[in-house]
Amino acid sequence: MRKIIYMALAVLAVMAFTSCEDFLNKEPIDQLGEGSFYSNDEELNMAVMACYSDLRNLTNEEWRLTEIRSDNSRLYIKNTGDAVNVRLRQLDNFTVETTHDENTEYWEDAYKVIDDCNVVLENINVVENSDLKDQLEGEVRFIRAYVYFNLVRLYGPVFLVTERLDIDEGNTLPRSSVQDVYDVIENDLILAGGTSESSGLLPDGYDSSQLGRATSWAAKTLLGKVYLTLHRYSDAKDILIDVKDNSGHQLLDNYSDIFDVNNEMNSEIIFAVRYLSGGYGQGSPFANYFSPRDGTFVPGRAYNYNTPTNDLIEAYDLEGDTERKNVVLIDIWTDDSGNLNPVPFVSKYLSDFENDLDAENDWIVLRYADVLLMLAEAENEISGISEALPYVNSVRTRAGLNLIEESSVDSKWDMKLIIENERRLEFAFENHRFYDLVRTNRLATVMKNHYDNEIIITSISQDGTMITEPYYANVVSDFSYLPEDARELDEWQFLLPIPNSVMTVGTNATQNPGY
Repeated sequence: MRKIIYMALAVLAVMAFTSCEDFLNKEPIDQLGEGSFYSNDEELNMAVMACYSDLRNLTNEEWRLTEIRSDNSRLYIKNTGDAVNVRLRQLDNFTVETTHDENTEYWEDAYKVIDDCNVVLENINVVENSDLKDQLEGEVRFIRAYVYFNLVRLYGPVFLVTERLDIDEGNTLPRSSVQDVYDVIENDLILAGGTSESSGLLPDGYDSSQLGRATSWAAKTLLGKVYLTLHRYSDAKDILIDVKDNSGHQLLDNYSDIFDVNNEMNSEIIFAVRYLSGGYGQGSPFANYFSPRDGTFVPGRAYNYNTPTNDLIEAYDLEGDTERKNVVLIDIWTDDSGNLNPVPFVSKYLSDFENDLDAENDWIVLRYADVLLMLAEAENEISGISEALPYVNSVRTRAGLNLIEESSVDSKWDMKLIIENERRLEFAFENHRFYDLVRTNRLATVMKNHYDNEIIITSISQDGTMITEPYYANVVSDFSYLPEDARELDEWQFLLPIPNSVMTVGTNATQNPGY
């Protein structure tokens, strides 16, 4: 599928994806105009490839709005004044402003994906091959649902655009309720993937040349996550049992093999945003983004973004979870001068590549371990510990950890915390943690503990002693972190602000409370 994407993009570069002058840079819900004209199967297929390609821009930025806003991640040092890190600190502190660049960029990129999906749906009837028509419609409905699912969790009520709008319609469009957005998401995913009792538009799989396209199992897995988010536990269980029993996806024997660039789209991966190294302009930036500035782990520049917290490192160590920890992060390493460097970094996306921001690593969105741990969460709510625990233990077994005995779990609440911790260790730096904590109503409690107790290793003495200090201490400088009375989040802070660029042009646009 990758080569098809790049050929398609080369053609699309000279096709007229219309815009509405500078207005589109301000309010991407209005990717307006007459739209490109599509006349046959091949052109619609290329338009769908463009929708997949659009997802890379979103994925490149999503970690900023999720991992940074969780207890998994922080800045690598406290007192950096670099402009990008200042904005990352605002995300880390939940003090994001309406003019925040990365928040605005994510919003615009999301609505670019939605608009391109709507273009395909608007022109879908030109496709003469009925099977291909169903597949292409199913693919863009899955992509659109995935993007709206992220938007509604990050922003709450958003602008619901399911067809192309003219300028006046776009300017006056109000935000839709959360329920209305979820209704569209559910409808798109059921049409795309079907239910546990019915088929949808998407096929169950593709041949090797088409790997990376959304399948019916991807749509069903995402629908299960939607139901879990809405606390519709029985619905989540039904659809996820279908995926578990019938999809053919399975846990790999070794955790590290999931992320091996020589083993992409393996049997554990249900959906991933695909990248290609080699100077095509489609490479993954995460190895460069996350590698340490003082190291030589990647070609080109290293940014040291998304630094693992000491609390996450201790969570792995407390479980004796060396197998996953050694894939996910490196906490202490030796620099070129032979000195031990205590600045941890995410190693999950390291691979061999030659050019800056051009790694091979795909970004995994849905995988089979998530199906199992979502089933554990649903079963814990429906039936209790005995039904939930086997799913957790199957994931722990792969990680080389001891089984949790049912007799050691005192209550459904304890089981809930066990699942939460297992998800954290299994999916660290895959953009799950923030969403998980919001879904389980644990974000404020966890972040309060994070702000109060996170430490940073400032140096290592000659005898190997770690010198530490509180990370969120209220330093008296331009880089002051949160004072103690600001470390307990209010619920309004869970949502990001609607970008100021949207508010200035949308006559019926409303802002989230608190901004």
